[in-house]
Amino acid sequence: MKRVPDLTGLGRPDRSLAVIVPMKPLALAKQRLRPVLQDEARRALAHDMLTHVLATVAESNIADMAVLVSADQVVLQLASLWDFHPLQENAPGYNGSTAQAIAWAQQAGVDAVLILPADLPNLQSADLHGLIALLPDESQAMIIAPDATETGTNALLLHPPHLIPPSFGPDSFNRHCALARSVGVEPTIYRSPTLAHDIDVPADLDHLPADTIL
Repeated sequence: MKRVPDLTGLGRPDRSLAVIVPMKPLALAKQRLRPVLQDEARRALAHDMLTHVLATVAESNIADMAVLVSADQVVLQLASLWDFHPLQENAPGYNGSTAQAIAWAQQAGVDAVLILPADLPNLQSADLHGLIALLPDESQAMIIAPDATETGTNALLLHPPHLIPPSFGPDSFNRHCALARSVGVEPTIYRSPTLAHDIDVPADLDHLPADTIL
C-alpha cells in the first residue's frame, strides 16, 4: 500500500484518503446467523470476510492510510498483515468506533475517508477504484454504495471526513443520504453487484463465493 498514493490518474491531485474498516469482536459478529451456523463457524466466517476486505483494500492501492478499529485484540492483530493501523476501540457501538476512527484519520492529515464494513465477501479492487473515481473536485462530496435492498450502506466515502456523522444500522442508506442533503450535498450513488451483498441474515449466505467453506 502506498503511503502517498498518486491520484493524478483519477483527476484527484493533492487529495489524501484513509480507508476505515470497523469490526466487532469476533464473538459478537453475525449474531443473526446463529439459527444456521454454530458459533465456531460464525466466527470463522466473520474472520474470513474481514480478511478478504483487508486484502482487497491492500491490493487496490488506493489509500494513504488504512485503519482497522476494533475492541478485539485478535482482530487488531490482523492489521499488520495488510498494512493497516490497529486502532483500539474506545467509543461505544459501531457508529461510535467509526467516528473515533474518522477523527483519528483526520487528525493524521487525510482529507477524505472511505468506510467499509467487514462483511463484504465479494468486494473487488475495481469497486474501490470505481468509488474513488466518482469523487468530484468540489470541496464537499459523499459517495455511497447501497446494499442489494438499497436500505443498508456498504461503502461510504466522505470528503471532508467530518461531512456527516456515521449513521450505520437499519435504513442507513436513506439516513446517510438525508444527512448529506441536510448539509447541502447531493449524494452520489455507486451501485455494484459485487459490493451490494453483505452477510447479515441466513438468506445472505446464498451470495457467498462458491469456494467458501462453512
